[in-house]
Amino acid sequence: MRVFNIIALAALMALISCNVDGSSGSGAEGNDSTATTKSEDKEKKPIVDTVTLAMNGDIMTGTILPTRNMPPNDGKDIFVDCADILRRADVACGNLEGVLADSGKTRKPPGPLNFSFMMPTKSVKLLVDAGYDFLGIANNHINDFYPVCIESTIKTLRDNNIGVAGTKACETSVKEINGVKYGFCAFGHEEYSLKTQDTATVKRIVKQLRKDCDIVIVCFHGGAEGVSQRHLPNGTEYFYGADRGNLRQFAHLCIDNGADIVYGHGPHVCRAMELYKGHLIAYSLGNFATPRGMSLHGPTAYAPVLVARIDGKGMFIDGKIHSFIQYRDKGPRRDAGNAVVKEIRMLTQEDIKDNQLNIADDGTITKK
Repeated sequence: MRVFNIIALAALMALISCNVDGSSGSGAEGNDSTATTKSEDKEKKPIVDTVTLAMNGDIMTGTILPTRNMPPNDGKDIFVDCADILRRADVACGNLEGVLADSGKTRKPPGPLNFSFMMPTKSVKLLVDAGYDFLGIANNHINDFYPVCIESTIKTLRDNNIGVAGTKACETSVKEINGVKYGFCAFGHEEYSLKTQDTATVKRIVKQLRKDCDIVIVCFHGGAEGVSQRHLPNGTEYFYGADRGNLRQFAHLCIDNGADIVYGHGPHVCRAMELYKGHLIAYSLGNFATPRGMSLHGPTAYAPVLVARIDGKGMFIDGKIHSFIQYRDKGPRRDAGNAVVKEIRMLTQEDIKDNQLNIADDGTITKK
């Protein structure tokens, strides 16, 4: 009974913390007649001509539990090569692959295959200094240490003015930055997160953000994992028997219901990009800042920062893939050879039928 009370209290606190400073938690089921879709919104005058968004994949700056595995200097130098890119953008987004907490009990059995990640709460300063505005937590590590540590993560991010979304108690985050209202949401594939497979909920959330915000950003955690999973399949993906989502269908559904841009992570490798109805989709940006606890060899070390410039109606103008490669204990470091650019270009050319994007050798992205 005591454990139940603690978990219930944690869930309640998470709900409260996600409704502070413009973030939204939950709402009644939406329907097509009450929500404003992108097609209905086209006549509205844009509040701004262009905005620039910076996006990247998984972030896990070092863990203190179940065993301590922190990089040198507690990770203070992880973002040294990329923070200027993140800070220059109007909005910077990523995926927090683990919890922010200082104590807890892992849900997984002990042993070498216990991949559980608890970043100390003081590590939030690294994220603030790097320039993050929003972080998604809809992934398979946010519940490594039970709901009480989900609540700690949400509270720590919110207390430091970083928008957070991705759980049933914390569906969206809305922030006004330089006069533009941004709506952010995140989806994963686990029961404790919002799920890409739950199309009714996806539509409700995206439509509500479209109604309330100027720019709508969707991130997702999905797909099978590993170097063999770099190519984007058609249909539903499975990993060790678990449904990891139909990601083409999900991304298109988000755009169709009002999202301006969609980006993903989860396979620990990069995947193709697509221009769909004038909107950019990045199907996986891979690992980004994971200097300990994850494999960093070959394509799993590729760590792009995707910068996209969109107009006031969310349509893609141009962008750039900034190529970084991760190293153990260091995090992402500039890649003079642009290996990441070459990888994403090849995957885009091979996996996207009627590809509408040009990706230059230096990473510049333009429309064909």
